[in-house]
Amino acid sequence: MNHHHQGHHGQPSPIAMKLIAGGGAIVTGKNTRLVFRPVNSNHPEASVPLSVQHEAAFHLIIVNDQLTSFEHLHPQHDADGHYFIDVTFNQPGKYLVYADYQAEGYAPQTDRLTLEVEGGEQPAPGETNEKRSADTDGLHLAIAATAPFVAGAESHIPVAITKDGKALNAADINPYLGAVAHIIMIGREDKDFLHIHPMSDSRFPIIGHTVFPKADIYRMWIQFKTEGVLHTASFTIQVGNAAAEVATGHAHHHHHH
Repeated sequence: MNHHHQGHHGQPSPIAMKLIAGGGAIVTGKNTRLVFRPVNSNHPEASVPLSVQHEAAFHLIIVNDQLTSFEHLHPQHDADGHYFIDVTFNQPGKYLVYADYQAEGYAPQTDRLTLEVEGGEQPAPGETNEKRSADTDGLHLAIAATAPFVAGAESHIPVAITKDGKALNAADINPYLGAVAHIIMIGREDKDFLHIHPMSDSRFPIIGHTVFPKADIYRMWIQFKTEGVLHTASFTIQVGNAAAEVATGHAHHHHHH
């Protein structure tokens, strides 16, 4: 199933994930326990049960502001309705924390929080050049899309994977958290968040489908398993405006006869 968690749809949800501990004085290299609680603004004291999606009730994505570091974590639940996770930040600066969850009776949602981490040297600037291939754990991944990515249109993101020059197919991919793979994409400008559950087909072991909300440079992380080992590969893709694509003469790609 392809579904996107792009914040709130339709009516604003009264539910919000709150960081209730760990937000103050975080220092690089030191273990920090982050504690979260989902809160219903209509009933602030009531506990908010979460539905399990993709084998976890709460998917926590932590990236730095430059989008060069990435973690996908699953906080644990305690008896008081809190969710906690221990993390260590290796670089100082601003971090974005995306809480991806579904309160029972509500649509899935993603809340964005920020953290400041102190100490040490600031990280280098992020990637702005397009990067459509990645190497991780002896695997080579390449985005095999032929048309440019354009905001507002259905985009297909086929990913070819090779090991020692040999192409992997769908049978070589182990399910991860109830899906073929997980793709997280975050835009550099507005930090728009997309969480995609791709499929496989006869040509590509991983193929994602999404609609980019706006033109931007997106950082993309693919997480998938082979032979029981979890891999994470990162990419940088440029998404243009539909109008700009027409102006530069690419419109003939989009005609349907």
